[in-house]
Amino acid sequence: MFMIADNSPVIVAAAAVSQKITDLQALPAGADAIDLMAQACQQAAASIDCPSLLAAVDQISVPQGLWPFNNPAAAIAQQIGAPAAATLLAKIGVLQQGLISDACRAIESGEKSVCVVAGGEAKYRELIASVNSVELPVRDTQPEPDRVWEPEQELWLESESTAGLGMPVGYYALMDSAWRHKNTLAVDQHRDAVADLYAGFSHIAADNADAWKRKPLSAESIRDASDENPMLAFPYTKRHNTSWNVDQASAVIICSVAKARELGIDEAFWVYPAASTECNQILAVSQRADLGGCLGAEMAGQAALSLAGIDAAQLDFVELYSCFPIAMLIYADALGLPRDKDMTVTGAMPFAGGPLNNFVIQSTAKMIEKLQATPAKGDAKGIVTTVSGMLTKQGFGVYSREPVPYRFADVTDDVIAANPPKNVLPNYAGSATIAAATVLYQKNQPERAVLIADLADGSRCLAFSQDAAVMQAVEAGDTVGSAVDINDHIFAFSAA
Repeated sequence: MFMIADNSPVIVAAAAVSQKITDLQALPAGADAIDLMAQACQQAAASIDCPSLLAAVDQISVPQGLWPFNNPAAAIAQQIGAPAAATLLAKIGVLQQGLISDACRAIESGEKSVCVVAGGEAKYRELIASVNSVELPVRDTQPEPDRVWEPEQELWLESESTAGLGMPVGYYALMDSAWRHKNTLAVDQHRDAVADLYAGFSHIAADNADAWKRKPLSAESIRDASDENPMLAFPYTKRHNTSWNVDQASAVIICSVAKARELGIDEAFWVYPAASTECNQILAVSQRADLGGCLGAEMAGQAALSLAGIDAAQLDFVELYSCFPIAMLIYADALGLPRDKDMTVTGAMPFAGGPLNNFVIQSTAKMIEKLQATPAKGDAKGIVTTVSGMLTKQGFGVYSREPVPYRFADVTDDVIAANPPKNVLPNYAGSATIAAATVLYQKNQPERAVLIADLADGSRCLAFSQDAAVMQAVEAGDTVGSAVDINDHIFAFSAA
């Protein structure tokens, strides 16, 4: 067994909290996102019966949400009794796993001894207040954070916008069609399989005390469009999509081994971060050579398993990022997960809840809870995956009950070298072959078919059609690989 060093990082506590206020008079006094994050910290410390833990916190890191706070970490620090803690705000587009990696490395270097990663939203409270014209209190501005992480901006192309793409669901639905074609699945066969998968997730969420929606759903109610479950981009309905109008927060507390021992934290609670990996290559969706796969996920995922000294079959618990079904399917492929392996411990973002830019912290908190329920110093392992953007950036975290050294790898340069972008032509006219296709919806009605097409010289283009027969054909069968003619950004199927 690995002899753990005093400066090794160990996760000692984690918690998730939520609120669902329905009494309008109670809304102003309800918790905002900062209150919920602080409550998660307090609940985490209470779960291991260590009241002195929070006062020892010397770094608090928060991923940016939809809220307007300039430095939530500073406000959390005041509420948990650690006013001197260093503060970090990671803007949207930074991999959430990176905050955990940063905390682990700060502890390894001896710079910090107790780090909190916390995040959350109170969008449900804000939504109910807005709909009912209830005024909510406004927080004072805090001093600027000690550190702010700004991401390299998400890449999109004007030709994607010209074709009608904008919302993430359209991009992910395009990737879905390419994955389905690559796996030689019929349209209805694939839709049924995904619906069955998500119905199973709803049952997992029903057993998760922290889930936002705990009512099990049938596969048909997820697959089929209805007034309550509109189609967004074929084949994705609302119930395939994340739920971000939630009041949820979470916190993960990481200590050095020496500090955990000094604070008297029982080793029965310790979970070891075994590996963290990431890929930050930025490619627009239409530039990606493999629209039904993700080389960054494959290389970062395999690196995480290798650094942890395991293979996918040895994972006891798995949480695949679940913004849309295709993200989970591509990550399952990248890791080589057995097909019968549960893909989530939370119940996935549509049902467990997906506070914007914090689901990885939510799912990591649940992963820690699951691992803490296994024998201390046993061989249980779990993995949490991360997505940023349109499957643009990828991250992985492996966690272990067995004492292991923490390892980190950034595979970005290797992925860039192996994954050059496709040239996308903005004004192509002529023949092409469909690489991916979907139908975008507005108000539950088909609005346009959109495709990414391969050209004979290896480049790409995008096109759309608002012809009812074309949209019906895209939904009815596998059109990926079909020949089309494109003129003025509009496509039609080539004559046989």
